[in-house]
Amino acid sequence: MKWWARSSLRTKIFLAFSALVLGVLIATLGFTQFVVSRSAQRTLSHELVTTGEVFQELVDERAARLRTNSVLLASDFALKRVIAIHYDPETYDPETLASAALNYQRRIGVELLWIVDDAGELLAGSPDEDPERSIAGLSPLQEALATGKDAAAIAELDGVLYQLVAVPVFAPDVIGYLVLGQRIDDAFARRLQENTGSSVSFLTAKRVFASSWPADDREELLPAADEKAALLRKQQAQQTTLMERGGRRLLSLVVPVEARLSHPLYALVQGSYDEALAPLRSLQRRIALIGVAALAVALLTGIALAGGITSPVKALVAGTREVLKGNLRFRSRIERDDEIGFLARSFNEMVTGLEEREHLKDTFGRFVSRDVAAAVLGGHVPLEGERREASILFQDIRGFTAISQKLDPATLLRMLNQFFTEAVAAVEAEGGVVKQFTGDGVMALFGAPQACDDHAERAVRAALGIVRRLDALNEQLRRQGLPALAIGAGIHMGHVVAGLIGPDERVEYGVVGEAVNLAARVESLTKELGATVLVSQEIASRLGAEFRLGRRASMAVKGSSQPIDVVEVLA
Repeated sequence: MKWWARSSLRTKIFLAFSALVLGVLIATLGFTQFVVSRSAQRTLSHELVTTGEVFQELVDERAARLRTNSVLLASDFALKRVIAIHYDPETYDPETLASAALNYQRRIGVELLWIVDDAGELLAGSPDEDPERSIAGLSPLQEALATGKDAAAIAELDGVLYQLVAVPVFAPDVIGYLVLGQRIDDAFARRLQENTGSSVSFLTAKRVFASSWPADDREELLPAADEKAALLRKQQAQQTTLMERGGRRLLSLVVPVEARLSHPLYALVQGSYDEALAPLRSLQRRIALIGVAALAVALLTGIALAGGITSPVKALVAGTREVLKGNLRFRSRIERDDEIGFLARSFNEMVTGLEEREHLKDTFGRFVSRDVAAAVLGGHVPLEGERREASILFQDIRGFTAISQKLDPATLLRMLNQFFTEAVAAVEAEGGVVKQFTGDGVMALFGAPQACDDHAERAVRAALGIVRRLDALNEQLRRQGLPALAIGAGIHMGHVVAGLIGPDERVEYGVVGEAVNLAARVESLTKELGATVLVSQEIASRLGAEFRLGRRASMAVKGSSQPIDVVEVLA
Protein backbone atom coordinates (compact mmCIF):
# COMPACT_ATOMS: atom_id res chain seq x y z
CA MET A 1 0.00 0.00 0.00
CA LYS A 2 2.98 2.32 -0.60
CA TRP A 3 1.08 4.06 -3.44
CA TRP A 4 -1.62 4.99 -0.95
CA ALA A 5 0.94 6.52 1.37
CA ARG A 6 2.46 8.49 -1.47
CA SER A 7 -0.93 9.75 -2.74
CA SER A 8 -2.00 13.30 -2.07
CA LEU A 9 -4.72 14.09 0.42
CA ARG A 10 -6.97 15.31 -2.43
CA THR A 11 -6.56 11.94 -4.18
CA LYS A 12 -7.26 10.00 -1.01
CA ILE A 13 -10.43 12.01 -0.37
CA PHE A 14 -11.53 11.58 -3.97
CA LEU A 15 -10.91 7.80 -4.03
CA ALA A 16 -12.52 7.24 -0.65
CA PHE A 17 -15.53 9.33 -1.55
CA SER A 18 -15.77 7.59 -4.98
CA ALA A 19 -15.65 4.15 -3.39
CA LEU A 20 -18.33 5.13 -0.91
CA VAL A 21 -20.61 6.60 -3.60
CA LEU A 22 -20.05 3.63 -5.91
CA GLY A 23 -20.86 1.19 -3.13
CA VAL A 24 -24.02 3.11 -2.29
CA LEU A 25 -25.01 3.15 -5.99
CA ILE A 26 -24.55 -0.61 -6.38
CA ALA A 27 -26.45 -1.30 -3.18
CA THR A 28 -29.21 1.06 -4.26
CA LEU A 29 -29.59 -0.61 -7.64
CA GLY A 30 -29.73 -4.04 -6.02
CA PHE A 31 -32.30 -2.91 -3.50
CA THR A 32 -34.28 -1.15 -6.26
CA GLN A 33 -34.41 -4.38 -8.23
CA PHE A 34 -35.86 -6.11 -5.19
CA VAL A 35 -38.34 -3.36 -4.35
CA VAL A 36 -39.58 -2.60 -7.89
CA SER A 37 -41.42 -5.89 -8.29
CA ARG A 38 -43.14 -5.43 -4.94
CA SER A 39 -43.97 -1.77 -5.38
CA ALA A 40 -45.25 -2.20 -8.95
CA GLN A 41 -48.27 -4.13 -7.78
CA ARG A 42 -49.01 -1.60 -5.03
CA THR A 43 -48.64 1.29 -7.48
CA LEU A 44 -50.87 -0.31 -10.09
CA SER A 45 -53.40 -1.21 -7.39
CA HIS A 46 -53.50 2.41 -6.28
CA GLU A 47 -53.92 3.52 -9.89
CA LEU A 48 -56.82 1.11 -10.35
CA VAL A 49 -58.49 2.40 -7.18
CA THR A 50 -58.01 5.95 -8.43
CA THR A 51 -59.35 4.92 -11.84
CA GLY A 52 -62.40 3.47 -10.11
CA GLU A 53 -62.99 6.78 -8.35
CA VAL A 54 -62.49 8.72 -11.59
CA PHE A 55 -64.83 6.32 -13.36
CA GLN A 56 -67.54 6.91 -10.75
CA GLU A 57 -67.12 10.68 -11.15
CA LEU A 58 -67.41 10.36 -14.94
CA VAL A 59 -70.58 8.29 -14.65
CA ASP A 60 -72.02 10.79 -12.14
CA GLU A 61 -71.07 13.71 -14.39
CA ARG A 62 -72.77 12.00 -17.34
CA ALA A 63 -75.91 11.48 -15.25
CA ALA A 64 -75.85 15.12 -14.13
CA ARG A 65 -75.62 16.36 -17.72
CA LEU A 66 -78.47 14.07 -18.69
CA ARG A 67 -80.59 15.34 -15.79
CA THR A 68 -79.81 18.98 -16.68
CA ASN A 69 -80.78 18.46 -20.33
CA SER A 70 -83.97 16.72 -19.23
CA VAL A 71 -85.03 19.51 -16.86
CA LEU A 72 -84.28 22.20 -19.45
CA LEU A 73 -86.18 20.33 -22.16
CA ALA A 74 -89.17 19.71 -19.84
CA SER A 75 -89.47 23.47 -19.32
CA ASP A 76 -89.57 24.16 -23.06
CA PHE A 77 -92.91 25.81 -23.90
CA ALA A 78 -93.04 24.33 -27.40
CA LEU A 79 -92.62 20.82 -26.00
CA LYS A 80 -95.43 21.40 -23.51
CA ARG A 81 -97.74 22.40 -26.36
CA VAL A 82 -96.81 19.29 -28.33
CA ILE A 83 -97.48 17.01 -25.34
CA ALA A 84 -100.71 18.78 -24.41
CA ILE A 85 -102.35 18.03 -27.79
CA HIS A 86 -102.71 14.36 -26.91
CA TYR A 87 -105.55 15.38 -24.56
CA ASP A 88 -107.56 16.58 -27.58
CA PRO A 89 -108.48 13.70 -29.92
CA GLU A 90 -109.35 16.13 -32.72
CA THR A 91 -105.88 17.73 -32.85
CA TYR A 92 -103.78 14.79 -31.63
CA ASP A 93 -101.42 13.52 -34.33
CA PRO A 94 -99.06 10.66 -33.29
CA GLU A 95 -96.78 11.33 -36.27
CA THR A 96 -96.32 14.96 -35.21
CA LEU A 97 -95.45 13.85 -31.69
CA ALA A 98 -93.00 11.25 -33.02
CA SER A 99 -91.40 13.84 -35.29
CA ALA A 100 -91.03 16.22 -32.33
CA ALA A 101 -89.42 13.47 -30.25
CA LEU A 102 -86.89 12.75 -33.02
CA ASN A 103 -86.13 16.47 -33.39
CA TYR A 104 -85.55 16.98 -29.66
CA GLN A 105 -83.41 13.84 -29.51
CA ARG A 106 -81.11 15.12 -32.24
CA ARG A 107 -81.03 18.61 -30.77
CA ILE A 108 -79.79 17.61 -27.33
CA GLY A 109 -77.71 14.65 -28.54
CA VAL A 110 -79.17 11.78 -26.53
CA GLU A 111 -79.58 8.20 -27.72
CA LEU A 112 -83.08 7.68 -26.32
CA LEU A 113 -85.98 10.08 -25.86
CA TRP A 114 -89.48 8.95 -24.93
CA ILE A 115 -92.53 11.14 -24.45
CA VAL A 116 -94.91 9.54 -21.94
CA ASP A 117 -98.36 10.60 -20.77
CA ASP A 118 -99.21 11.19 -17.12
CA ALA A 119 -100.25 7.52 -16.73
CA GLY A 120 -96.97 6.09 -17.98
CA GLU A 121 -98.19 5.19 -21.48
CA LEU A 122 -95.67 5.77 -24.27
CA LEU A 123 -96.86 8.48 -26.67
CA ALA A 124 -93.80 8.72 -28.90
CA GLY A 125 -90.15 7.82 -28.84
CA SER A 126 -86.90 8.04 -30.67
CA PRO A 127 -85.66 5.56 -31.64
CA ASP A 128 -89.09 4.37 -32.72
CA GLU A 129 -91.05 2.45 -30.11
CA ASP A 130 -94.45 0.81 -30.06
CA PRO A 131 -96.82 3.66 -29.05
CA GLU A 132 -99.05 1.12 -27.30
CA ARG A 133 -96.23 0.00 -25.04
CA SER A 134 -96.70 0.61 -21.32
CA ILE A 135 -93.48 1.53 -19.58
CA ALA A 136 -94.96 2.70 -16.27
CA GLY A 137 -93.05 -0.03 -14.42
CA LEU A 138 -89.68 1.04 -15.83
CA SER A 139 -87.26 2.59 -13.35
CA PRO A 140 -86.78 5.55 -13.08
CA LEU A 141 -90.18 6.39 -14.68
CA GLN A 142 -91.90 4.41 -11.95
CA GLU A 143 -90.28 6.63 -9.30
CA ALA A 144 -91.17 9.82 -11.22
CA LEU A 145 -94.81 8.70 -11.53
CA ALA A 146 -94.96 7.98 -7.80
CA THR A 147 -93.29 11.18 -6.59
CA GLY A 148 -94.01 13.70 -9.34
CA LYS A 149 -90.30 14.58 -9.31
CA ASP A 150 -87.40 13.79 -11.61
CA ALA A 151 -85.61 10.48 -11.06
CA ALA A 152 -82.53 8.79 -12.51
CA ALA A 153 -81.33 5.20 -12.68
CA ILE A 154 -79.39 2.69 -14.76
CA ALA A 155 -81.75 0.09 -16.24
CA GLU A 156 -81.85 -2.61 -18.90
CA LEU A 157 -83.90 -2.07 -22.07
CA ASP A 158 -84.10 -4.94 -24.54
CA GLY A 159 -80.80 -6.36 -23.32
CA VAL A 160 -78.95 -3.02 -23.43
CA LEU A 161 -77.89 -0.94 -20.42
CA TYR A 162 -79.14 2.65 -20.39
CA GLN A 163 -78.45 5.55 -18.08
CA LEU A 164 -81.98 6.98 -17.80
CA VAL A 165 -83.57 10.13 -16.41
CA ALA A 166 -87.32 10.70 -16.11
CA VAL A 167 -88.65 14.21 -15.50
CA PRO A 168 -92.24 15.46 -15.22
CA VAL A 169 -93.57 18.10 -17.62
CA PHE A 170 -95.73 20.70 -15.86
CA ALA A 171 -98.34 22.97 -17.43
CA PRO A 172 -98.88 23.78 -14.55
CA ASP A 173 -99.95 20.28 -13.46
CA VAL A 174 -98.17 17.19 -14.71
CA ILE A 175 -99.20 16.57 -18.34
CA GLY A 176 -96.59 13.96 -19.13
CA TYR A 177 -93.06 12.79 -18.61
CA LEU A 178 -89.82 12.83 -20.57
CA VAL A 179 -87.50 9.84 -20.43
CA LEU A 180 -83.98 10.51 -21.73
CA GLY A 181 -81.23 7.96 -21.89
CA GLN A 182 -77.69 7.21 -23.00
CA ARG A 183 -76.40 3.74 -23.74
CA ILE A 184 -73.81 2.06 -21.56
CA ASP A 185 -72.29 -0.01 -24.33
CA ASP A 186 -68.91 -0.94 -25.75
CA ALA A 187 -68.41 2.55 -27.17
CA PHE A 188 -69.01 4.11 -23.73
CA ALA A 189 -66.61 1.61 -22.13
CA ARG A 190 -63.94 2.51 -24.69
CA ARG A 191 -64.40 6.22 -23.97
CA LEU A 192 -63.90 5.49 -20.28
CA GLN A 193 -60.73 3.60 -21.14
CA GLU A 194 -59.45 6.61 -23.10
CA ASN A 195 -60.13 8.87 -20.11
CA THR A 196 -58.73 6.59 -17.40
CA GLY A 197 -56.12 4.44 -19.18
CA SER A 198 -57.62 1.21 -17.79
CA SER A 199 -59.88 -1.36 -19.42
CA VAL A 200 -63.49 -1.16 -18.19
CA SER A 201 -66.25 -3.78 -18.39
CA PHE A 202 -69.83 -3.62 -17.13
CA LEU A 203 -71.12 -6.94 -15.87
CA THR A 204 -73.21 -8.85 -13.40
CA ALA A 205 -72.63 -12.31 -12.00
CA LYS A 206 -74.59 -13.69 -14.96
CA ARG A 207 -73.55 -11.71 -18.04
CA VAL A 208 -71.32 -9.03 -19.55
CA PHE A 209 -73.22 -5.97 -20.84
CA ALA A 210 -70.34 -3.90 -22.25
CA SER A 211 -66.54 -3.92 -22.32
CA SER A 212 -63.65 -1.94 -23.75
CA TRP A 213 -61.85 -5.21 -24.55
CA PRO A 214 -62.11 -6.34 -28.20
CA ALA A 215 -65.01 -8.78 -28.66
CA ASP A 216 -62.66 -11.59 -29.75
CA ASP A 217 -60.51 -11.25 -26.59
CA ARG A 218 -63.23 -11.01 -23.94
CA GLU A 219 -63.63 -14.70 -23.28
CA GLU A 220 -59.88 -14.97 -22.87
CA LEU A 221 -59.30 -11.81 -20.78
CA LEU A 222 -62.41 -11.46 -18.63
CA PRO A 223 -62.56 -13.60 -15.48
CA ALA A 224 -64.18 -17.00 -15.51
CA ALA A 225 -67.21 -17.77 -13.32
CA ASP A 226 -65.18 -18.85 -10.27
CA GLU A 227 -62.76 -15.92 -10.59
CA LYS A 228 -65.68 -13.52 -11.01
CA ALA A 229 -67.22 -14.71 -7.75
CA ALA A 230 -63.91 -14.14 -5.92
CA LEU A 231 -63.65 -10.64 -7.36
CA LEU A 232 -67.18 -9.74 -6.32
CA ARG A 233 -66.45 -10.79 -2.75
CA LYS A 234 -63.62 -8.22 -2.62
CA GLN A 235 -65.54 -5.27 -4.05
CA GLN A 236 -66.56 -3.88 -0.65
CA ALA A 237 -62.94 -3.57 0.49
CA GLN A 238 -61.73 -2.17 -2.87
CA GLN A 239 -59.13 -4.94 -3.06
CA THR A 240 -57.34 -5.70 -6.31
CA THR A 241 -56.74 -9.23 -7.57
CA LEU A 242 -53.82 -10.36 -9.72
CA MET A 243 -54.79 -13.05 -12.19
CA GLU A 244 -53.29 -14.52 -15.32
CA ARG A 245 -55.57 -14.62 -18.36
CA GLY A 246 -54.56 -15.34 -21.94
CA GLY A 247 -50.87 -15.19 -21.15
CA ARG A 248 -51.23 -11.77 -19.52
CA ARG A 249 -51.05 -10.79 -15.88
CA LEU A 250 -53.93 -8.45 -15.06
CA LEU A 251 -54.73 -6.57 -11.89
CA SER A 252 -58.50 -6.30 -11.50
CA LEU A 253 -60.72 -4.11 -9.33
CA VAL A 254 -64.51 -4.36 -8.97
CA VAL A 255 -66.48 -1.11 -8.54
CA PRO A 256 -70.19 -1.44 -7.66
CA VAL A 257 -72.56 0.55 -9.90
CA GLU A 258 -76.00 1.50 -8.63
CA ALA A 259 -78.58 0.12 -11.07
CA ARG A 260 -82.13 -1.22 -11.21
CA LEU A 261 -81.35 -4.77 -12.40
CA SER A 262 -82.26 -8.25 -11.22
CA HIS A 263 -78.59 -8.80 -10.30
CA PRO A 264 -76.10 -6.23 -8.93
CA LEU A 265 -74.14 -4.36 -11.60
CA TYR A 266 -70.40 -3.85 -11.37
CA ALA A 267 -67.66 -2.11 -13.33
CA LEU A 268 -64.57 -4.30 -13.70
CA VAL A 269 -61.45 -2.11 -14.02
CA GLN A 270 -58.34 -3.93 -15.27
CA GLY A 271 -54.72 -2.96 -15.87
CA SER A 272 -51.75 -4.89 -17.24
CA TYR A 273 -49.25 -5.80 -14.52
CA ASP A 274 -46.49 -6.51 -17.04
CA GLU A 275 -46.97 -3.15 -18.76
CA ALA A 276 -46.78 -1.46 -15.36
CA LEU A 277 -43.43 -3.15 -14.68
CA ALA A 278 -41.88 -2.27 -18.05
CA PRO A 279 -41.33 1.47 -17.50
CA LEU A 280 -40.07 0.84 -13.97
CA ARG A 281 -37.45 -1.58 -15.20
CA SER A 282 -36.48 0.76 -18.00
CA LEU A 283 -36.28 3.57 -15.48
CA GLN A 284 -34.00 1.45 -13.32
CA ARG A 285 -31.50 1.05 -16.16
CA ARG A 286 -31.61 4.74 -16.94
CA ILE A 287 -31.08 5.60 -13.31
CA ALA A 288 -27.97 3.42 -13.27
CA LEU A 289 -26.46 5.08 -16.34
CA ILE A 290 -27.39 8.60 -15.34
CA GLY A 291 -26.32 7.98 -11.77
CA VAL A 292 -22.81 6.89 -12.71
CA ALA A 293 -22.30 9.89 -14.99
CA ALA A 294 -23.85 12.37 -12.61
CA LEU A 295 -21.95 11.08 -9.61
CA ALA A 296 -18.65 11.37 -11.46
CA VAL A 297 -19.38 15.03 -12.19
CA ALA A 298 -20.74 15.62 -8.71
CA LEU A 299 -17.56 14.30 -7.10
CA LEU A 300 -15.48 16.84 -8.98
CA THR A 301 -17.69 19.88 -8.61
CA GLY A 302 -19.75 19.28 -5.49
CA ILE A 303 -17.11 20.21 -2.94
CA ALA A 304 -16.19 23.43 -4.74
CA LEU A 305 -19.77 24.56 -5.15
CA ALA A 306 -21.09 23.44 -1.79
CA GLY A 307 -19.74 26.35 0.19
CA GLY A 308 -20.80 28.94 -2.37
CA ILE A 309 -24.34 27.56 -2.55
CA THR A 310 -25.20 26.53 0.98
CA SER A 311 -24.27 29.84 2.60
CA PRO A 312 -26.71 32.10 0.68
CA VAL A 313 -29.38 29.40 0.71
CA LYS A 314 -29.16 29.24 4.49
CA ALA A 315 -29.56 33.02 4.58
CA LEU A 316 -32.70 32.78 2.43
CA VAL A 317 -34.07 30.01 4.63
CA ALA A 318 -33.56 32.22 7.66
CA GLY A 319 -35.37 35.04 5.85
CA THR A 320 -38.25 32.70 5.00
CA ARG A 321 -38.60 31.85 8.66
CA GLU A 322 -38.80 35.57 9.46
CA VAL A 323 -41.58 36.01 6.90
CA LEU A 324 -43.44 33.02 8.35
CA LYS A 325 -43.28 34.74 11.74
CA GLY A 326 -45.04 37.75 10.18
CA ASN A 327 -42.02 40.03 9.69
CA LEU A 328 -42.86 41.40 6.22
CA ARG A 329 -40.22 44.14 6.54
CA PHE A 330 -37.39 41.61 6.23
CA ARG A 331 -35.24 41.97 3.08
CA SER A 332 -32.37 39.78 1.92
CA ARG A 333 -28.98 41.52 1.58
CA ILE A 334 -27.48 39.02 -0.87
CA GLU A 335 -26.06 40.85 -3.88
CA ARG A 336 -24.90 38.53 -6.64
CA ASP A 337 -25.29 38.41 -10.43
CA ASP A 338 -25.96 34.67 -10.71
CA GLU A 339 -29.07 32.57 -10.09
CA ILE A 340 -28.66 32.89 -6.32
CA GLY A 341 -28.76 36.66 -6.70
CA PHE A 342 -31.88 36.41 -8.88
CA LEU A 343 -33.48 34.19 -6.25
CA ALA A 344 -32.66 36.73 -3.55
CA ARG A 345 -34.14 39.60 -5.60
CA SER A 346 -37.24 37.53 -6.33
CA PHE A 347 -37.55 36.77 -2.63
CA ASN A 348 -37.43 40.49 -1.82
CA GLU A 349 -40.04 41.26 -4.51
CA MET A 350 -42.28 38.53 -3.16
CA VAL A 351 -42.06 39.88 0.39
CA THR A 352 -42.74 43.41 -0.90
CA GLY A 353 -45.81 42.11 -2.72
CA LEU A 354 -47.02 40.36 0.42
CA GLU A 355 -46.56 43.54 2.41
CA GLU A 356 -48.49 45.59 -0.15
CA ARG A 357 -51.26 42.99 -0.28
CA GLU A 358 -51.66 43.06 3.48
CA HIS A 359 -51.81 46.84 3.35
CA LEU A 360 -54.45 46.77 0.62
CA LYS A 361 -56.45 44.10 2.45
CA ASP A 362 -56.45 46.14 5.63
CA THR A 363 -57.36 49.35 3.81
CA PHE A 364 -60.12 47.94 1.62
CA GLY A 365 -61.64 46.16 4.61
CA ARG A 366 -62.47 49.57 6.06
CA PHE A 367 -64.38 50.98 3.09
CA VAL A 368 -67.48 50.19 1.10
CA SER A 369 -66.99 52.39 -1.96
CA ARG A 370 -64.19 51.65 -4.43
CA ASP A 371 -63.82 55.38 -5.21
CA VAL A 372 -63.42 56.25 -1.55
CA ALA A 373 -60.87 53.49 -1.04
CA ALA A 374 -58.93 54.63 -4.13
CA ALA A 375 -58.93 58.20 -2.85
CA VAL A 376 -57.58 57.09 0.53
CA LEU A 377 -54.86 54.92 -1.03
CA GLY A 378 -53.92 57.81 -3.31
CA GLY A 379 -53.54 60.15 -0.34
CA HIS A 380 -56.44 62.38 -1.43
CA VAL A 381 -58.33 62.09 1.86
CA PRO A 382 -56.67 63.93 4.77
CA LEU A 383 -56.91 61.88 7.94
CA GLU A 384 -57.71 65.02 9.96
CA GLY A 385 -60.66 65.95 7.70
CA GLU A 386 -61.27 68.85 5.31
CA ARG A 387 -63.93 71.39 4.45
CA ARG A 388 -65.11 71.33 0.86
CA GLU A 389 -68.13 72.20 -1.27
CA ALA A 390 -70.25 69.22 -2.33
CA SER A 391 -73.73 68.30 -3.52
CA ILE A 392 -75.77 65.81 -1.52
CA LEU A 393 -78.58 63.69 -3.00
CA PHE A 394 -81.22 61.93 -0.91
CA GLN A 395 -83.73 59.59 -2.55
CA ASP A 396 -86.74 57.79 -1.09
CA ILE A 397 -89.32 55.28 -2.39
CA ARG A 398 -92.89 56.53 -2.11
CA GLY A 399 -95.32 54.35 -0.13
CA PHE A 400 -92.66 51.82 0.71
CA THR A 401 -94.21 50.94 4.07
CA ALA A 402 -97.45 49.87 2.39
CA ILE A 403 -95.53 47.89 -0.25
CA SER A 404 -93.43 46.11 2.38
CA GLN A 405 -96.56 44.97 4.22
CA LYS A 406 -97.89 43.25 1.10
CA LEU A 407 -94.74 41.35 0.05
CA ASP A 408 -92.89 38.49 1.68
CA PRO A 409 -89.34 39.32 2.90
CA ALA A 410 -87.51 37.50 0.08
CA THR A 411 -89.54 39.20 -2.67
CA LEU A 412 -89.22 42.59 -0.97
CA LEU A 413 -85.43 42.34 -0.71
CA ARG A 414 -85.13 41.12 -4.29
CA MET A 415 -87.17 44.11 -5.51
CA LEU A 416 -85.09 46.51 -3.38
CA ASN A 417 -81.83 45.07 -4.69
CA GLN A 418 -83.05 45.46 -8.27
CA PHE A 419 -83.81 49.11 -7.58
CA PHE A 420 -80.54 49.77 -5.75
CA THR A 421 -78.63 48.23 -8.66
CA GLU A 422 -80.11 50.83 -11.00
CA ALA A 423 -79.71 53.68 -8.50
CA VAL A 424 -76.03 52.93 -7.86
CA ALA A 425 -75.36 52.64 -11.59
CA ALA A 426 -76.96 56.05 -12.21
CA VAL A 427 -74.92 57.68 -9.40
CA GLU A 428 -71.61 56.11 -10.43
CA ALA A 429 -72.23 57.05 -14.09
CA GLU A 430 -71.97 60.69 -13.00
CA GLY A 431 -68.89 60.16 -10.84
CA GLY A 432 -70.84 60.16 -7.58
CA VAL A 433 -70.39 57.95 -4.53
CA VAL A 434 -73.23 56.15 -2.78
CA LYS A 435 -72.50 56.97 0.83
CA GLN A 436 -75.15 54.73 2.37
CA PHE A 437 -78.42 52.95 1.82
CA THR A 438 -81.16 54.47 3.94
CA GLY A 439 -83.57 51.56 4.10
CA ASP A 440 -85.58 52.26 0.95
CA GLY A 441 -83.34 54.96 -0.49
CA VAL A 442 -79.78 56.13 -1.02
CA MET A 443 -77.60 59.02 0.06
CA ALA A 444 -75.05 60.02 -2.59
CA LEU A 445 -72.20 62.52 -2.66
CA PHE A 446 -70.88 64.54 -5.59
CA GLY A 447 -67.66 66.52 -5.24
CA ALA A 448 -66.35 64.40 -2.37
CA PRO A 449 -64.03 62.64 -1.97
CA GLN A 450 -63.11 63.42 -5.61
CA ALA A 451 -63.36 67.17 -6.18
CA CYS A 452 -65.17 68.47 -9.29
CA ASP A 453 -66.50 71.89 -10.26
CA ASP A 454 -69.78 70.63 -11.80
CA HIS A 455 -70.92 68.55 -8.84
CA ALA A 456 -74.35 70.22 -8.83
CA GLU A 457 -75.08 69.29 -12.46
CA ARG A 458 -73.73 65.77 -11.88
CA ALA A 459 -76.07 65.29 -8.92
CA VAL A 460 -79.12 66.41 -10.93
CA ARG A 461 -78.18 64.22 -13.90
CA ALA A 462 -77.81 61.29 -11.52
CA ALA A 463 -81.30 61.91 -10.07
CA LEU A 464 -82.80 62.11 -13.56
CA GLY A 465 -80.88 58.96 -14.46
CA ILE A 466 -82.48 57.14 -11.54
CA VAL A 467 -85.92 58.25 -12.76
CA ARG A 468 -85.20 57.01 -16.31
CA ARG A 469 -83.87 53.69 -15.09
CA LEU A 470 -86.90 53.35 -12.80
CA ASP A 471 -89.24 53.47 -15.82
CA ALA A 472 -87.52 50.42 -17.34
CA LEU A 473 -87.37 48.70 -13.95
CA ASN A 474 -91.10 49.19 -13.40
CA GLU A 475 -91.77 47.37 -16.67
CA GLN A 476 -89.79 44.41 -15.34
CA LEU A 477 -91.58 44.57 -11.99
CA ARG A 478 -94.98 44.55 -13.68
CA ARG A 479 -93.99 41.46 -15.67
CA GLN A 480 -92.99 39.84 -12.37
CA GLY A 481 -96.36 40.69 -10.86
CA LEU A 482 -94.86 43.26 -8.49
CA PRO A 483 -96.07 46.82 -7.87
CA ALA A 484 -94.41 49.69 -9.70
CA LEU A 485 -92.22 52.03 -7.67
CA ALA A 486 -92.29 55.82 -7.41
CA ILE A 487 -89.51 57.90 -5.90
CA GLY A 488 -88.68 61.34 -4.70
CA ALA A 489 -85.18 62.85 -4.85
CA GLY A 490 -83.93 65.96 -3.12
CA ILE A 491 -80.59 67.71 -3.77
CA HIS A 492 -78.81 70.50 -1.94
CA MET A 493 -75.25 71.80 -1.98
CA GLY A 494 -73.01 73.57 0.46
CA HIS A 495 -69.85 73.35 2.45
CA VAL A 496 -69.41 70.16 4.49
CA VAL A 497 -66.70 68.64 6.65
CA ALA A 498 -65.47 65.44 4.98
CA GLY A 499 -63.09 62.79 6.26
CA LEU A 500 -62.68 59.43 7.96
CA ILE A 501 -65.16 58.90 10.78
CA GLY A 502 -65.15 56.09 13.31
CA PRO A 503 -62.80 54.18 15.63
CA ASP A 504 -59.43 52.91 14.39
CA GLU A 505 -60.75 49.37 13.99
CA ARG A 506 -63.55 50.36 11.59
CA VAL A 507 -63.58 53.77 9.92
CA GLU A 508 -65.65 55.03 7.01
CA TYR A 509 -65.69 58.10 4.83
CA GLY A 510 -68.43 60.56 5.79
CA VAL A 511 -69.60 64.15 5.54
CA VAL A 512 -71.29 66.29 8.19
CA GLY A 513 -72.77 69.77 8.17
CA GLU A 514 -75.95 71.77 7.71
CA ALA A 515 -75.95 71.10 3.95
CA VAL A 516 -76.47 67.39 4.63
CA ASN A 517 -79.47 68.06 6.85
CA LEU A 518 -81.00 70.49 4.35
CA ALA A 519 -80.61 67.96 1.52
CA ALA A 520 -82.64 65.47 3.55
CA ARG A 521 -85.27 68.18 4.20
CA VAL A 522 -85.49 68.99 0.47
CA GLU A 523 -86.17 65.32 -0.25
CA SER A 524 -89.01 65.30 2.32
CA LEU A 525 -90.58 68.32 0.54
CA THR A 526 -91.06 66.27 -2.64
CA LYS A 527 -94.01 64.58 -0.94
CA GLU A 528 -95.72 67.88 -0.14
CA LEU A 529 -95.21 69.31 -3.62
CA GLY A 530 -95.83 66.04 -5.48
CA ALA A 531 -92.48 66.44 -7.25
CA THR A 532 -90.12 63.69 -8.34
CA VAL A 533 -86.85 65.65 -8.41
CA LEU A 534 -86.60 68.76 -6.21
CA VAL A 535 -83.49 70.90 -5.78
CA SER A 536 -82.59 73.88 -3.66
CA GLN A 537 -82.15 77.34 -5.20
CA GLU A 538 -78.38 76.94 -4.73
CA ILE A 539 -78.43 73.88 -6.98
CA ALA A 540 -80.80 75.49 -9.52
CA SER A 541 -78.49 78.47 -9.89
CA ARG A 542 -75.69 76.15 -11.01
CA LEU A 543 -77.72 74.36 -13.72
CA GLY A 544 -77.24 75.03 -17.42
CA ALA A 545 -79.77 75.59 -20.16
CA GLU A 546 -80.06 71.88 -20.94
CA PHE A 547 -82.08 71.32 -17.74
CA ARG A 548 -85.84 71.99 -17.82
CA LEU A 549 -87.15 73.46 -14.56
CA GLY A 550 -90.70 73.52 -13.27
CA ARG A 551 -92.47 74.91 -10.22
CA ARG A 552 -90.73 77.06 -7.65
CA ALA A 553 -91.73 77.38 -3.99
CA SER A 554 -90.50 78.72 -0.71
CA MET A 555 -91.14 76.11 1.98
CA ALA A 556 -90.61 75.99 5.72
CA VAL A 557 -88.53 73.05 6.85
CA LYS A 558 -88.15 71.39 10.20
CA GLY A 559 -85.14 72.54 12.21
CA SER A 560 -84.70 75.84 10.34
CA SER A 561 -86.19 79.24 11.20
CA GLN A 562 -85.93 80.41 7.57
CA PRO A 563 -87.89 78.92 4.66
CA ILE A 564 -85.94 77.27 1.86
CA ASP A 565 -86.41 78.03 -1.83
CA VAL A 566 -86.84 74.89 -3.92
CA VAL A 567 -87.19 74.26 -7.66
CA GLU A 568 -88.68 71.26 -9.45
CA VAL A 569 -86.49 69.68 -12.14
CA LEU A 570 -88.53 68.12 -14.96
CA ALA A 571 -85.80 66.92 -17.30
